[in-house]
Amino acid sequence: MVQHDISSSSDENSGPNFPEVPAKGIPVGKYRVVGWSVDTTGRRLIDEIVQLAGYTPDSKFSQYIMPFADLNPFYSRKHNIRVFNALRYRRLKDMRTGQFLKTKSEVSALTDFIQWLETVRGDADGVVLTFHEVRKATPGMLLEALRRNSLLERFEKVCKGFANGYSVAKAKCQSSTKTYNLRIMGKLLLGRESNDYSNAVERASAIYDIVVHLAQGERKNIETDTSKISTGTEPDLIELVCPYTNPISAEEEEIELFKVLLQRQNTFRPVFGALMKASPPERQHASHLRRLLAENNINYDRLKETFESGGKEGLDRILKEEIANAIEADLTELLEILDCFFDPDKQPVKPKTTWGRYRNYRGRPKSFSKNRKNRLKKDSESKDESSGKTESNTDTTASSGSENVASTETSPRNEPQRVEVPAIEVA
Repeated sequence: MVQHDISSSSDENSGPNFPEVPAKGIPVGKYRVVGWSVDTTGRRLIDEIVQLAGYTPDSKFSQYIMPFADLNPFYSRKHNIRVFNALRYRRLKDMRTGQFLKTKSEVSALTDFIQWLETVRGDADGVVLTFHEVRKATPGMLLEALRRNSLLERFEKVCKGFANGYSVAKAKCQSSTKTYNLRIMGKLLLGRESNDYSNAVERASAIYDIVVHLAQGERKNIETDTSKISTGTEPDLIELVCPYTNPISAEEEEIELFKVLLQRQNTFRPVFGALMKASPPERQHASHLRRLLAENNINYDRLKETFESGGKEGLDRILKEEIANAIEADLTELLEILDCFFDPDKQPVKPKTTWGRYRNYRGRPKSFSKNRKNRLKKDSESKDESSGKTESNTDTTASSGSENVASTETSPRNEPQRVEVPAIEVA
């Protein structure tokens, strides 16, 4: 499997893992909609699933999986989960409750999940897994995990595709809001303000309820009976979800194309190696520039041959002619980076130093140095005062001692007493 560069940012705002391709859709049929969500160790294609969750009004599924690798720090804080390594075993701990979680291996959890989907499907033709992501990544990760454990064929028999609830909300709520993430949709449509979206089960429940709510809004006659529970097989719900559903075959095609994109992108490691080890903002921007080259079918060998034949002008020509989805500033920066790298007389572009910006390193606050100077000044003043008092006391003691000595020396008691003898007359 092709892997990401390990230095790439794992934050969900760093860019999509998969290219944004509209869903192909599936024909309307007899399906059952299931809310689905996962917790992962990161957003790379090689990352692992930590928690697998599914939701229907009649049944729920939740299972924690012990990963081989530790969680990325960002996702460990996001999901409030941490892996503790002991001498002979590993344990998964919930940082909110402080309790250790019961886990299974990846193959056991995936087998249980497929069995649960087969039970939930009932008499329907298949299941549509609904997720909600601004940048799609988890369907490919699930398919890769199923392929690793030889469960993909069995999964394809029960699942018809993946529907992104974000695309549904964006299409139906454009007039009411400009943000369509899960928390905003849960607050606007469901009135849920304090839900714990760090847990995969809670997210799967909210995803299902949002899609059902949007489907009810498409009805001509909205039912006023709120006590009726949705089963996930309503015709209006199926008609809403099917156009935004990507079949399993289309997801596999996107994964193969994405692997080719990664191969082309990884050829630029010598060019962007130093920038990918810089601060997170610079690393994110360098990843964006590298992605621009890879998405437009430009690899390292082609740029090297172009520079050897046409120099900087050749690089400028190929960037402007073949990269149409970039702004002028990105093209100028790309030209400078590539020219400085291929030209042996120039120094390669290096990341900006952060020493002047982050002088108070090791997690110290900005006021640490100032407070430390004030404390040192106060300590020196107190030492001077104490030394002054000590000197004055010493002088007083010394003076008093000298006076005592003087008084002792001049005291008449210390001098020999003179005895006056009366004169005796001798006859």
